[in-house]
Amino acid sequence: NDAEKISLLKGETIVLTTDYSFKGDKNKLACSYPALPTSVTPGQSILVADGSLVLTVLSCDVPAGEVTCRIENNAGIGERKNMNLPGVIVDLP
Repeated sequence: NDAEKISLLKGETIVLTTDYSFKGDKNKLACSYPALPTSVTPGQSILVADGSLVLTVLSCDVPAGEVTCRIENNAGIGERKNMNLPGVIVDLP
């Protein structure tokens, strides 16, 4: 795996997109969960990579399949990290 880690800084915003073909950068990350924009609401937390990255949802753009979040801590993140949605009933089979 030659993918580089992305450094994310506390207080900045980041967009999570459900377009999984998007190659992520420090401004936008791809997510393999297509129902994300309809599963979370502003103010909720999203924990990425076993909680090493904490995001707070700011807004959801369902037609675009995107969720804008505030980064709550400095973190370096690589590819294919897990995501936890505390308090959310996920729409998975």
